[in-house]
Amino acid sequence: MVDEQGEAANRLAVACAHLDEIRRDLHQETGQAQALEQVLAAVREGVDLVGPLAALHAVLQAANGDPLGLDGYAGTAAGTRGLQPIGISDRPRESVYLCPAGQCARYWWPQTTASVPRCRISDADLRKERL
Repeated sequence: MVDEQGEAANRLAVACAHLDEIRRDLHQETGQAQALEQVLAAVREGVDLVGPLAALHAVLQAANGDPLGLDGYAGTAAGTRGLQPIGISDRPRESVYLCPAGQCARYWWPQTTASVPRCRISDADLRKERL
């Protein structure tokens, strides 16, 4: 079972990666976009994200009529596992890029022709970590 902080980090990574899509979906529903803005404000202020992310998840469930809510943007239901064991990757690399604030579980593997993405919330470069 994923703890609240781990779940929040995973959901923040999803929100970060799908920010434009979530914003677009919420703007179609009057008054619902505030839930996303509250998450972004919480990240910028460095406060606990569990509550704001839970609220965003609930709003997305209601707005989209989708029981997966925020987890649906990840393409997998929360709590399910992929086909690879944890710690094993089909992309062997010596480094990985992570959330610059260390608040979400977003990651990006280096690619030769692509520039390093920026955080969609703070606009800071993702931070490089060695594996």
